[in-house]
Amino acid sequence: MSDEWWRENIPEGEQVLWFGRPHNGFFPPHLGWSYRILIGSFGLAWFASPWFADTVRDFWNLISCTGVLAFVMWADRFVRSQRVYVVTSQNAWEINKELKTKKLEINRFLNFRTVPSAVVFNRHPFFRFDHLPDPDAALAALTQARETHT
Repeated sequence: MSDEWWRENIPEGEQVLWFGRPHNGFFPPHLGWSYRILIGSFGLAWFASPWFADTVRDFWNLISCTGVLAFVMWADRFVRSQRVYVVTSQNAWEINKELKTKKLEINRFLNFRTVPSAVVFNRHPFFRFDHLPDPDAALAALTQARETHT
């Protein structure tokens, strides 16, 4: 499948100013330290398990918690790999291959700012461009699109 699968979701007449993908590594940059602490804690728990896990039930609890952590890490990476952020001349899009696509109309009242590795939209808490390697490029495209509407 082509790497441009997301273009079919953009309506005719909208010019693409910028598009980008979130960081697709094993750990998102700003959450990497927490993942490493969790993995280290589970490693220490497995190393110390002969001394604190006295029953089979204790081992099953440790196995199930380790499985849940592995699933959450896989699901987070899967969702990030299926997402593309797009700024067009009229809208900001969060296009997902498997999940619901979101769009936000760009007008002169739309306020946004950058935080480390993300672009945040004021008054829209569930719409943001997360885990970006270069949020300044997205900010420049959003500013350009907003200026065309004023």
